Amino acid sequence: MGLQDSIRTKSFTLTAEMTPVPDAAAMISQARGLLASVDAVQVTDHPTGQPRVPSLTAAAVLRHAGIDPVLHLNCRDKSRATLQGELLGAATLGVSSLFLMRNGPFNADPGSDVEPAAEVSATDLIAAARELRDTESPERLGLAAAPDFFIGAVATVFDAPAGWEPRALRAKVDAGARFLQTQLCLDVDLLRRYLRRFPPTQLPRQCHVMASLAVPASADGAIWLKQRLRGALVPDGLVARLRQARDPAAESVAACAELLQEMTAIPGLAGARFIAPTDPALLSAVVAASGLRGGA
Repeated sequence: MGLQDSIRTKSFTLTAEMTPVPDAAAMISQARGLLASVDAVQVTDHPTGQPRVPSLTAAAVLRHAGIDPVLHLNCRDKSRATLQGELLGAATLGVSSLFLMRNGPFNADPGSDVEPAAEVSATDLIAAARELRDTESPERLGLAAAPDFFIGAVATVFDAPAGWEPRALRAKVDAGARFLQTQLCLDVDLLRRYLRRFPPTQLPRQCHVMASLAVPASADGAIWLKQRLRGALVPDGLVARLRQARDPAAESVAACAELLQEMTAIPGLAGARFIAPTDPALLSAVVAASGLRGGA
């Protein structure tokens, strides 16, 4: 079962990211280890801005193993033709779910003369994927059938003021996005306030919203997430809780399980994504402690 089927049939969907590595067997093993606890795996696209195995390559490996991943594609340092080719590649592989984003520039070496390409916005990429999904002439593109893409986009949690209108999100949804995933957000109170601003916009009726969380094994790990992941929301109270714990990893599992339980009660929230890298053992412990999958 992939994300598209899960999110439409389950009351709360769980997914986890994995970072591609240059070892096909290791990627398949990692994906299967994560799928023991979640409903779908997500394959990241150069998440640190450094050269990595392409997400499309990882998706091909997983599809060959019978796994339908959520394929991440970003616009960073890619031309329009490259991105269109990646969408065709996803369609050829039979990938059903895409998470499309703008993302920041690569961290070029000092003195490098490489300039990041900025031809396509995230909204443009979403529209291109929708056009491919809705095409009435897939044979013109060499496809046997139009891909059944389930398209996702980024939503940024913040303390939205009264009267806020999510114009950027509206543009993404109008372009074709059908699910939204937040940046890392371990502040459930802020997440709840943010989503309260959604009902007047009717966005929850047009797309599914998923929160993103992580399982830091220590206080230092939580601080790293806060400092290194753009827009990450990591409460100081969580850092202090892990700092004071005799067993920080166990405390992190308990804290994340509590977060999951609270998230299931938030109106308009369809699921959660665990940010990579996630230790499969910690992930399994969190899901079991939350009770979301019957201790599985």
